[in-house]
Amino acid sequence: MPSPSLENIDPSIDPTADQVRAMRDGDQTAPIVMLNLLKFRDQANYPAGSEFEGSTGIEAYRRYQHAFVQAVGAVSKAQLLYDGPCEQVFIGLAGTPETDWDKVLLVRYPERRNFLEMMANEEYRAALVHRYAGLERTILIQCKG
Repeated sequence: MPSPSLENIDPSIDPTADQVRAMRDGDQTAPIVMLNLLKFRDQANYPAGSEFEGSTGIEAYRRYQHAFVQAVGAVSKAQLLYDGPCEQVFIGLAGTPETDWDKVLLVRYPERRNFLEMMANEEYRAALVHRYAGLERTILIQCKG
């Protein structure tokens, strides 16, 4: 699997150094649940010459999600609690960036350290090329697990 290319890295969908520090400084044995709000690109943003050029954002993200489960499942020990589409805005103003999401993922990690070990895993990092290609924007919220 190719390593992320500088051509398609989008820092707006990555945690900041302060956010990583806050995660790292918390209780490493505490379980966490990550709420993922995902908005996909219509056309994936792969580096020029990629074998995946012409893919949709959803197809690119599926590659990332497959790698997440297959390559680092034993490291992350993640349990998928929910993986589905957003159907309607029930409360809030529909059609705004705050409410316009394509998919929601709820993922539980038995210990915070499992999430951090996954982020440092080389196979996981190589799969990020698909995440960058597929996502227009995202919000990731850490919850108590």
